[in-house]
Amino acid sequence: MNMKKLNVGLAIFVAAVMAGNAQTNTNTVYSDIVGYQATTVPLGLSGLGFPLLNPNLVSGVVSANTTSTVSITGASGIVSLLTSTKPYYIEVTSGSLVGERFEVKFSTTTTDLVGIDTASSNNTRVLAANALVGQSVALRQHITLNQIQAMFQSALVGNNTAALADNVILIEAGAAKTYYLRLDGITWRTSGDAADKAYKAIPPGTGILFKKVGSAGSLTATGNVRGNDFARNYVPGLQLTALPFPLEKSPSAIGGTGANGWVGNNTQGSADQIVVFQSGAAKTYYLRTGSVVWRTSGETNDYASTPILKSDAGYYVKKASSGTFLEPRP
Repeated sequence: MNMKKLNVGLAIFVAAVMAGNAQTNTNTVYSDIVGYQATTVPLGLSGLGFPLLNPNLVSGVVSANTTSTVSITGASGIVSLLTSTKPYYIEVTSGSLVGERFEVKFSTTTTDLVGIDTASSNNTRVLAANALVGQSVALRQHITLNQIQAMFQSALVGNNTAALADNVILIEAGAAKTYYLRLDGITWRTSGDAADKAYKAIPPGTGILFKKVGSAGSLTATGNVRGNDFARNYVPGLQLTALPFPLEKSPSAIGGTGANGWVGNNTQGSADQIVVFQSGAAKTYYLRTGSVVWRTSGETNDYASTPILKSDAGYYVKKASSGTFLEPRP
């Protein structure tokens, strides 16, 4: 039995039972579905993903928005809920733009307005004036490097030499960038930058590569389960991604077909690809000519409907062109 699936499934079941019981009382009570995932992190390189969410700090229906501010009905004291050093985002939870996300700008957030960082590459679309009116949104803190560090059951290895420390590798502007834990066990840095990156955001749907030194470890992630569809933007080339829901998925379930703009070819190097990490090794799947069949080198099996993507594992996507897809909620 897959313990990771059991852990999340049990938490979801308990939350559903509690919600059902609540509805039999005079006062109906609703609560976000919560879960947890236990993950083994082997020595060396592995892919990790974090589909569980930090709790909503603010949620409600948008009453008005400009291209750079959002007003939420009944919300007040918003800026007092935020910390200037931490990263936040707004996600649309219902309405015509469901699943879209916008980066929060602390410096323009006020008591009753959420500021939007219009220049952020984490935004899934350009926000038009009044485009969100009448739609539900949630404001949350991003998952961060120091939050991931706190999920580990044993202390991570810090060192002032990157090669001797535990590392997180992200894809930024099409290139790999390494963040490493310093000897103090608190500070995170990247090469050529003396600033502390402990609050570096891991945006929703973003995977990481974790390079574990010394010995294997394990982590436990806890949080809310996303209850809405998820907007995904792909760019040409490599991107390190992760599932937005705590369930395994197949290539077709994430939109990997020609009908969704994926490119198929019987030559692996000319096709769109998905690369997963299994037992410390990378395994590549590619879309065949006809754009519906997925294979891996040396096999004739079709993996289009096989759940090769694990909910707690980051994976690479290599695409020939940009594209968008709205991943439906389970």
